Amino acid sequence: MSSGYWSSTFVNAGEWLHDLARWAKNPTEQRAVWRDYRRTWEQGAFLRRGFPDQDSDRTVLIVSVDSPLYEVKQMAMLGVGLRRAGWRPVVLLSNRRHRWHRRYFRAHGLEELIYWDEIPAGQLNTEESVSMLHSATTFQEVKQWSAADCWIGPQILSSISRSTFRGAPDVNHPNIRQQLEDRLPETLARIPVAQQVLAQARPQLMLIVEANYAKYAPLTDLAVNAGVDVIQVIQPNRDDAFIMRRLNRYTRREHPSTLARDVFWQLRERDWTDAEQAELDEVFDARYGGKWFLQARNQPSACNVDQAEMIQQLGLDPQRKTAVVFSHVLWDANLFFGEDLFQDYGEWFVETVKAAVANPEINWIIKLHPANLWKRQRAGVTSKYSEMLLIQENIGELPEHVQVMYPDTDVSTRSLFNLAEYAITVRGTVSSEAPCFGVTTLTAGTGRCDQFGFTVDSDSAEAYLAKLADIQNLPAMTNQQIQWAKRHAHTVFCRKPWVFKSWRASFDRSGRKHMLDSNLELAAHSWDEIGDNEDLRLWAEWASDPSQVDYLSPEI
Repeated sequence: MSSGYWSSTFVNAGEWLHDLARWAKNPTEQRAVWRDYRRTWEQGAFLRRGFPDQDSDRTVLIVSVDSPLYEVKQMAMLGVGLRRAGWRPVVLLSNRRHRWHRRYFRAHGLEELIYWDEIPAGQLNTEESVSMLHSATTFQEVKQWSAADCWIGPQILSSISRSTFRGAPDVNHPNIRQQLEDRLPETLARIPVAQQVLAQARPQLMLIVEANYAKYAPLTDLAVNAGVDVIQVIQPNRDDAFIMRRLNRYTRREHPSTLARDVFWQLRERDWTDAEQAELDEVFDARYGGKWFLQARNQPSACNVDQAEMIQQLGLDPQRKTAVVFSHVLWDANLFFGEDLFQDYGEWFVETVKAAVANPEINWIIKLHPANLWKRQRAGVTSKYSEMLLIQENIGELPEHVQVMYPDTDVSTRSLFNLAEYAITVRGTVSSEAPCFGVTTLTAGTGRCDQFGFTVDSDSAEAYLAKLADIQNLPAMTNQQIQWAKRHAHTVFCRKPWVFKSWRASFDRSGRKHMLDSNLELAAHSWDEIGDNEDLRLWAEWASDPSQVDYLSPEI
């Protein structure tokens, strides 16, 4: 039986005083949060009733350690679906001070909570930390750090990279060395806590959003190694859906947007239909037409520009072919997925631009990732773009045949697909998109699309750079390859997203950062309405079947 509103809201007088102090500090934000929470509690009354008996042999651990409220509601939504299917949800929070997390979970009928900082941690092995520090003098050596079957090196390097807003950190620089010395013991100390969490909860299933951040990654690795069925949940670039993927010993280091190869092989040879083409066109229209806030924030003022205008605007030679390098956000670099041909995105970027400078046979556009715009704004970064610093430090002034396209460009990415003959990426989303338009796409690492038959892949950095040196002579895509690319894109963009209807998402477009700048609100008013929507049923059926790696919506 769920506890009442007031007893769930305040468990002691100290919480009331803390909330009063927070209200005084930011009354506008707190008024909005309290109003939203009260509405969630009242509208969600039916969620706290009518559950079947929970199967104590089927426990799902919901990891919400330091999540923002949007992710709390996201996980609460999925937890409701699993509880409705007979699972016993146990929610992992960071500490009891995260009272809004507790309140929203309980408003959704999820009452069983455990707290990270109340788990006995065990004794920290300082000798192991000192030994690892002394033995690692290169980026790759630090990246390979592991302990108790937990691969901790990428998490530490990623945290440092995000704090410096640069590409790969120099692990021998005094400031970086100090950060390594500070972060390594903290990360090692989380491993025994994660072990105790799993021992206490004893889950068969675990849900997690940030599977690779330093605080969560050891828990993810330990769960996977112990045979726990782990599902990572991410938000695609559409507002009304999530992507879910199972992590196991084979998929742990794959990007969650990746499509399982055996699934693609089954789908690849199907005839491409007009109905599927219409669905894919609709997705591209939505992605680059401003329908989805999460995609539109990447290019808030971008629009379709015809080829002639782009050629004139960028000063391109109309007699030459054009290649576009789609850069990643270097300081937000992913170190967790697949195998890279270069040590990091920064080295890939520098070597790729050098190759562009050395090949004047075609036009080169170096497109800085549009997410730089809002990520830098939210992080308060005002310094020069890290890509431009790398060019300045390693290359110098660019020749006329190499042009930079900044994140605030008014040229949409879709326009570039109509202009370019070639696209270059490590493993970005563009590798799923550009080939659909017949753009020959080169990858510089495994993940997402490599070896599916419609991209140009390389086994080494030398082979990749050799292709760039003679890129103008690469063969055009065949009709068969374009059809394979469309089949892949249709599956990834149309069927991998789990579209929810029982809840609705809203986003503050002002750019202000506050507790409800992203929000999920209950749209259904009864279990019957949720049943008609079928979203939670489809989710729970898939989540309960460990044989399915990718959630795919039913075919129409």
